[in-house]
Amino acid sequence: MWKSVGVIVMLFCVGCSLDASSRGPFGPEDPETAIPKRPLPAQVPTRHILEFTADESPEHVKPKMAGTVTDAAVIRSAGPIMQLSAAEIASLKKAAEADPRVQTLLGARWGFIDADPSPPKSKVSFGCCRASARFARLMYFSYSHNVAVDVRMKDGSVLQAARAEEYLPPEGPQDVARGIELARADPRLAGKVQDLRGHGLLMQPDRGFFRNDPGYGHRVIWITFSQGVGGDPKYWAQVDLTDDRVLDAGEEPPR
Repeated sequence: MWKSVGVIVMLFCVGCSLDASSRGPFGPEDPETAIPKRPLPAQVPTRHILEFTADESPEHVKPKMAGTVTDAAVIRSAGPIMQLSAAEIASLKKAAEADPRVQTLLGARWGFIDADPSPPKSKVSFGCCRASARFARLMYFSYSHNVAVDVRMKDGSVLQAARAEEYLPPEGPQDVARGIELARADPRLAGKVQDLRGHGLLMQPDRGFFRNDPGYGHRVIWITFSQGVGGDPKYWAQVDLTDDRVLDAGEEPPR
């Protein structure tokens, strides 16, 4: 027994006699590896930046291919899209509204929404065609058929026209103008809003559980009348442009 105790004491003393500077928390530490120091380069290397180039449309973007062709050989980036002027929009509207296809889609009653330059979604946008061809998209809403109408044009001529089902474009100037006209003529507002300024905002009547709100599924615009542009609304009207009638109207409560 005493021999065992003596052996344990001897081992303990040997362990404690190790150089404390050579031991870490998890055992003896290895010596540091000598790393030769080198001076920094005189010029910082240039970073490689991944560049992208647009193809025939803004939705088609891909990385530039390095080492295949020079940048000067092929340029496929999209050219700048110039905004349409008021005169250009008027010319496009006149040409579109004279087209039999567009007339059939619009029907007897309709409103113009807006017109925007539109890059084509085909290879025709490359080369000389991109510089010479002018593409545009016109949006209408047919009150007669209760549907939006999408008209695509090239160089002032109609390329195609189609119904834009389930698309509700924002209110256009003709929407607001017709809504104000109907609201001013309504017996509930007649004689009260002639000296006030009208404003319009498109609204969507809700679908009810037992009964839908008046004007549900139609193009409905909310009309207000105020003193000037920033005045508080004095009167309001809910106008159904599809049925061409005022659903409801009244006076705003005092604030």
